[in-house]
Amino acid sequence: MIPLIKKKYKFNTDKKQNHLTGMNAPALTAKHDAAYDQAINLFTDNLFSHTDEQRSHIYKNILKLLETAIQAKKSIPASAPEKTADPIAQYLMLLKDTIQAAYALVTHEMILFQEEKQLSNFIGSEIASQFRTTDEIFANSELNICHNTNELIEMAEPAMRRHRDRVVKTFQTEDLLRYKKSFSEFKELYKKLKP
Repeated sequence: MIPLIKKKYKFNTDKKQNHLTGMNAPALTAKHDAAYDQAINLFTDNLFSHTDEQRSHIYKNILKLLETAIQAKKSIPASAPEKTADPIAQYLMLLKDTIQAAYALVTHEMILFQEEKQLSNFIGSEIASQFRTTDEIFANSELNICHNTNELIEMAEPAMRRHRDRVVKTFQTEDLLRYKKSFSEFKELYKKLKP
């Protein structure tokens, strides 16, 4: 009987995995771009013409969209070494954290307003004037945060546009078609997240 020689075959799964993630890059880029665009549209569209409840809802949608953009960005295969920080991901995290602060303020204002009567009965009527002062402080703080966030968005806009143009130019014809189709579909999907 002839002994069987057992060979261990090692399949190169890295190449296959890189190829698959590379194929997804146009769709992930489109998802990132569409989510970011809608988040910015919601934020810059007369936010303070809405009630506290509506603004709270808008902030919540913006935060969902920014998180979607962040996760899509993290899923796109990086061309740079992993040790270097991605400035776009950093910018998106800063933007999300800043808007989270405005969301927290408007939510706090709503809670104070809803609980004012109960707390007045418990603590005393003097708390009502304290609430009005506190409400004004929170409202002004939210307004200042939003003003600074608008400035941040405006400053980042040229860099974001350059980056997007640069990335889209690297796509082959087939990838560019996939990007455009995905972008159009994600754009329609994210338009549903509105005030």
